[in-house]
Amino acid sequence: MGVMTLAGPPPALAPAAAPVLAVRDLVTTFETPNGTIRPVDGVSLAVAPGRTLGIVGESGCGKSMLSLSLMGLVPPPGRVAGGSVRLEGRELVGLPARALRAVRGNRVAMIFQEPMTSLNPVHTVGGQIVEAIRAHRRVPARRLRAEAVEALRQVRIPAPERRFDEYPHQLSGGMRQRVMIAMALACRPALLIADEPTTALDVTIQAQILDLLRDLQAETGMAIVLITHDLGVVAQVADEVAVMYAGRIVEHAPVGAIFDDPQHPYTIGLLGSMPRMEEDVARLVAIGGTVPPPFRLPPGCRFAPRCPFGDAACRERDPALAAVADGHAAACRKAPVEAHP
Repeated sequence: MGVMTLAGPPPALAPAAAPVLAVRDLVTTFETPNGTIRPVDGVSLAVAPGRTLGIVGESGCGKSMLSLSLMGLVPPPGRVAGGSVRLEGRELVGLPARALRAVRGNRVAMIFQEPMTSLNPVHTVGGQIVEAIRAHRRVPARRLRAEAVEALRQVRIPAPERRFDEYPHQLSGGMRQRVMIAMALACRPALLIADEPTTALDVTIQAQILDLLRDLQAETGMAIVLITHDLGVVAQVADEVAVMYAGRIVEHAPVGAIFDDPQHPYTIGLLGSMPRMEEDVARLVAIGGTVPPPFRLPPGCRFAPRCPFGDAACRERDPALAAVADGHAAACRKAPVEAHP
């Protein structure tokens, strides 16, 4: 089955509204004893105001490294080696460190997956929010506490005036995550990157955090990039989904199309491993093998060694992301497919 290869990012990567974030051919490299590795390898994506892009994939596929690359936080000896990251039309790649610090935490903010390791244990939560406000906004000193308390109130923390003076260890996991959200939103960013924001929380608190993010997005119009391995979370909050494997986007589509008509074998495998209430199956389908390490990538399609549909031709050429339907792109030489197992 033939597909139409696109000269640039496929239609799925170009929202109708002017994007808050536009990423093109982003490459992140590390120099290692095994040579140069590329945990992020030619990623292109975009997200518009008021929209949520979910990025999904197994552990080790490059999701978190992508988020750090977008924020300019790649740890040494890593670096963004190529491509473009434009935030509200401004190029971030190559921006001097001081200018990047002025953007980071201001126009773009990030929520990390474990708030206990992200919050400073020796400072009050209110003091940490005040620090973020002071770094990016011109607020009179007498107003700083009131602004931080209002940020805590906005994320629905009860008794915010009292919580302001408490330390991270005095709060529950859900409360700490709300503090992280309050800190991220205190400067009213245009883009919020949430890296596994509900991983360490029980399902009830997860639902509350996701509802909170959705409500705050409706109030502020911010764009959200949600990084997760949980397809249930994606189904609940995302507008579009980018499926990532071995450093690359292998499928990108509206959230409904990903669940109703997946076109890449990896996406099909991820969905097959997810339990469904409407289906009674004795055993879930598992994807054999693991994500290959970036210093030992297979030839051709990177998913070919694990793919039930792979053949010799798949091991010869790494397919580009290409349109398979309106607003739907997949990196598979056998897409579009008619049916799935």
